Amino acid sequence: MTSKQAEEIRVVHVDPDGFGEVDTERREFEAALPGVRFDSIAVGDDELADRVGPADVLLTHYTRVDRAALDAISPRVIVRYATGVDGIDLDEATRRGIAVINIPTYCDDEVADHVIASGLSLLRGLPQYNADCARGGWNWRLVAPPSRIADCTFGFLGFGRKAQAAAARARALGCRILAHDPHQPDEAFEREGAQAVDFDTLLRESRLLSLHAPLTPETEGMIDARALALLPAGAVLINTARGLIVDEAALADALDRGHLMGAALDVLSEEPPPADHPLLGRDNVIVTPHSAWYSTQAERLVRERGSHYALAALRGEDSPGLYNKESLARR
Repeated sequence: MTSKQAEEIRVVHVDPDGFGEVDTERREFEAALPGVRFDSIAVGDDELADRVGPADVLLTHYTRVDRAALDAISPRVIVRYATGVDGIDLDEATRRGIAVINIPTYCDDEVADHVIASGLSLLRGLPQYNADCARGGWNWRLVAPPSRIADCTFGFLGFGRKAQAAAARARALGCRILAHDPHQPDEAFEREGAQAVDFDTLLRESRLLSLHAPLTPETEGMIDARALALLPAGAVLINTARGLIVDEAALADALDRGHLMGAALDVLSEEPPPADHPLLGRDNVIVTPHSAWYSTQAERLVRERGSHYALAALRGEDSPGLYNKESLARR
């Protein structure tokens, strides 16, 4: 790519809740493309098509990129700072030869730590105890007698890298490990000491159930009233995947009836949620702001790798983050 071509490249970072600054990305792009134009614009889903303008590279956290946005921006590369690409019109982007980039592997350990920490906190009743003590209570019988961790079955819906990392931690605590993922080979389950089971068996036998499935038409609403009813009484649900996988009204009902001991939710169907969301403000529900990925190391990696993968796509090259590899052939 010549210097003249580099000067014509425009990179735009969007999202109102991003990293706060874009020095890392600016540095990476300017080192590779002297003279590149780099902009950071705080926009929401409904403003993307109107406020960004034409750009070669679009860097985004969660902003929806639909066909109208593709028409207005005409990007060559879209980078999603995540392991998933939901919210991007992937079929249309691929048809137009637009490279869609995700960032695999950057936060496997962070998510695994979050799953174990939040799940065990609920199993031990720590949020309930803490809230009661803050109100002046001092009642060790406040929660049902917790099970020993080593006597619990830890189930995983979806068994990719993050789930496998969490399973390794749970196994080290003595838990029995179950997993359901029809897309994983037998070796993946064997390597992590997990028993592969069907969906209903996973639900019936998991005292702690952690969700790691991608959001697809098949998984949307998958954890509904029927699924929640199959979980053992006193089970704990953990969701670090996508909020729309869970029927939140059904989950609230299962908690109201006391069927579940608690839930740990790093994702919700609407982010941020409205103040009157039925799962907020409960002693037995831990809600975190889509932060399971977050660490100093993960933030650095996702930004550096996103920039490197975008630069490779601009050159017409493959990379570990190129989600729609067929897009290169359509340019």
